Amino acid sequence: MIRFFYLISIILMMSCYSFVSEYTENEEILDYTYYIFEGWQAFEAVNLSDTVLIDQHNDYYNLSLDLFNVAIQAIDSEFTLQQFIGPYYQAHNGIGWTQLYYAGEFLNDSEKRDSLRNESMLSFQLAYDDLINSNFDQILNQDWCDMYLGLFYNNYYLGLSDTSYFNLSLSYSDQLLSIKPFYQFNHDELDYRNIHYLRGKIYLRKHLYELAFNEIKIVIEDCSPYVNGNEDLDINLLFDCFDEFSNNN
Repeated sequence: MIRFFYLISIILMMSCYSFVSEYTENEEILDYTYYIFEGWQAFEAVNLSDTVLIDQHNDYYNLSLDLFNVAIQAIDSEFTLQQFIGPYYQAHNGIGWTQLYYAGEFLNDSEKRDSLRNESMLSFQLAYDDLINSNFDQILNQDWCDMYLGLFYNNYYLGLSDTSYFNLSLSYSDQLLSIKPFYQFNHDELDYRNIHYLRGKIYLRKHLYELAFNEIKIVIEDCSPYVNGNEDLDINLLFDCFDEFSNNN
């Protein structure tokens, strides 16, 4: 709770200034990394610290979005006079992930949920464009992977209504795993195992059971869905492997 009011005070303080067009020489904008850090702190308060009440989740997600958007303004201010594009992808990744998780708060409101997921997709696409075009010399593999993971999840959700998106989802996860086979998302308990699990779920929906098994056996090593001397794959046993991972993560 103290952390929440501390972050709220930051937003109230920032609202007293116009960072792009109206701040004066006495109103100094902070370094963009400060707002990126605080944006992730607000995000992690919901997803890592587990100290935030459920009815406060929306406040924290909105606070996170506010901070990442201020980070964009701070990047504008810091890099306007320089000859290369600033690291906007860091803020767009933060916005995309916040919108994606925020959407999960509206499971009973499909219109709001889908709207946030669509906004999240746009944010990750902006991050992709920024990463491709940026001359920033400190781009981390983690930034690429965070963006690819966001596109992976968003296209998976779209695939639940239109299976043509599943191929895009698999493609983005291929690119991620080629960069970091043992990837870990730093802002929640999410890593390469969740990726292989979800890839397996896609193959299940595509009725490609051998490929689904190849994914789930990476995270459930004792998964053994074969019967009759390992000649036939029992689909129910394969589903049990996926249930085992889901129930324990």
